[in-house]
Amino acid sequence: MPDNHNLKELVSAVAARKAEFADLIVALAPDLSSQAILPTELALELSTALHDLEERATGHDPLYKLVNDHTAPALALNESGQVVALNAGAAQLFDMRSGDGLVALGISPEAFHQFKERLATAQGPTLLKAYRKGSDEHALPLILVGMYHQKLKTFVLNALQQHWPESIDLAFAGVFGLSASERHILALLSRGCSSEEIAEERGSSVTTVRQQIKSLLQKLGAKSQVQAATMAASAATAMDTVTTKGDLLSVHYDDYPMSIHELFREQRRIGWRRFGKPGGRPVLFLHGPSFGAGDFPDERRLAAQFGLDIIAVERAGYGRTEPSDKTEDPLESQCHDILAVLGSLSISKVTILSHEVALIPALALMQHSGIQINGVVSVSAAPPFKELEQINAMPAHQAIFIQAARHAPWLARLLIRLLILRMRKLGPEQWPKVIFEGVEPDEHLIRKNSLKQGVVAAYGFYVNQLGAGYLEDLRIMIQDWGHLLETPNLPLTLIHGSHNASTPLSHLNIFRGINPDIPIELVEGEGLTLAVSQTERIYKTLATIADSRNCRLANEH
Repeated sequence: MPDNHNLKELVSAVAARKAEFADLIVALAPDLSSQAILPTELALELSTALHDLEERATGHDPLYKLVNDHTAPALALNESGQVVALNAGAAQLFDMRSGDGLVALGISPEAFHQFKERLATAQGPTLLKAYRKGSDEHALPLILVGMYHQKLKTFVLNALQQHWPESIDLAFAGVFGLSASERHILALLSRGCSSEEIAEERGSSVTTVRQQIKSLLQKLGAKSQVQAATMAASAATAMDTVTTKGDLLSVHYDDYPMSIHELFREQRRIGWRRFGKPGGRPVLFLHGPSFGAGDFPDERRLAAQFGLDIIAVERAGYGRTEPSDKTEDPLESQCHDILAVLGSLSISKVTILSHEVALIPALALMQHSGIQINGVVSVSAAPPFKELEQINAMPAHQAIFIQAARHAPWLARLLIRLLILRMRKLGPEQWPKVIFEGVEPDEHLIRKNSLKQGVVAAYGFYVNQLGAGYLEDLRIMIQDWGHLLETPNLPLTLIHGSHNASTPLSHLNIFRGINPDIPIELVEGEGLTLAVSQTERIYKTLATIADSRNCRLANEH
């Protein structure tokens, strides 16, 4: 067993990217003979070292610092309206967690759009009204004071507990439709003025003021003057604690919505997302470990443009979907999760888009009755790992995880925890380096400013469950799933970059060896990142497959 002090130093060095994963494996080599059991003393030392590192990394995470620097409830939303970070106060107030969407806040897409319009019109904080879960139609809304953080493409919202500036005054007009007179009356109410005092201040009759207050209460959804005054005072108080005006949102902000949903299957929460054209051609989107699930604006824009209704199921361990029970086959569990989501929507026929490892559950779904699949468009998939040479050909910092999973589950879990530590240290803008550093053309492309919003949004998607999703993926990747490719007339199209370093072109012959009829479309000069650089091509292919299938069915009848 390695010296405990040296082991802790080595774990820290790997997390800080000053040593390689392989160095740690060499140090642990004497204990690698076991496939499942880690010596107790070694497990304790590793766990202690990792816990200390994880606490420090979380404290320095810039996304989480945005909300954890507040003592009152605070949360951060990405531009599509998904919660990417929240502090304990917000989690308790709204009974929600990272990964939830506007629905959990009781905020409509229209209200969120108007909120963004105000932030794009005038610099400074503005208002957004939210509601707790289970609130009835007469419930008093909670006022959130929001601003835009341009660097992280994120909206920071504070629910805080009295003078307000022009931006807040305009927000009361925009959010609640209050006239200038009503806003003046509201300001006086928040100072504790009575109807008589307000009438004297404004030079109006008490009857007129009372009628204006009645109209004001209706617009605010308040039951009494006390409630209205409390709302106004809360918004004003918020301004005393806000230390920055925030950034001006670009007038070209992303406004292609994505709704966030969930359901429960056997007490397990399954998260899913929907974007594109409601009621359009149904497409099941099965994400891989690299590019989120609809987090890039171009995906949402092109889905709407091509008339695709995208159902993106968050696979086990990613986003909010909890990992399967260790006694359950992970592939079967994913299939049942997906079927549960489609069943809740009464969707029985879909075209599938899969990224990378998600080809495996896509193919497994074809073995299930109750679902018709028009076709599968698979982007950057790797064939079954039949030979060690396939793994050795991959970039070392990618291959090490497959090697670990093949050897022992505990080693894979250890490396994934270190991977998440690296991601946290790099932060929401730079985290793709853990995948693409030193790999071209991917490293250059993923740094493009046009992809920044998606990169930041996907960050929370992966760290939310501390890498549990990647561990689930490794469990299904190391199985022999080649038989799923043997179906005659398999409706599968592979799209692959000619410069994909993870799966070189020669390895695509494994697909052809199993099923010679599988079409492979090569995209010159592209790597693994073609999933986000060639979105239009991919979505056009999806639309074509859905249309040709519908035409064929129409001709048959």
